[in-house]
Amino acid sequence: MEPPTDDVVSGMGGIVKETSNYRNRKNAIGFSFRFFANEMVDNGKIKLIQVNDVEPTKEFIQDDSYPFAAEFYAITAGTENPNVDSLIDWILSDQGQAIIEKVGYVPVN
Repeated sequence: MEPPTDDVVSGMGGIVKETSNYRNRKNAIGFSFRFFANEMVDNGKIKLIQVNDVEPTKEFIQDDSYPFAAEFYAITAGTENPNVDSLIDWILSDQGQAIIEKVGYVPVN
């Protein structure tokens, strides 16, 4: 079948919503971040898929077993701000990682 071209969805929340509402096929598939599907648009209709029998769990994302995971970077662009190292240390600290997990992302530790 030809994919529909008249509806354009913007933002990950829209992608999750439209994938869960897609009625043409019961096994419609879409791509979104685990955070959006689990935390922001948790409507009970989205199923996260296994890849090579690996589920997108926190543990499998952390140990790189799940092959589709996006990485986020703290980029300082060569700034001379004396607080940059402290900020990065805090992001990687127990407190920083706990906040990252609390808001729905997978911490590095």
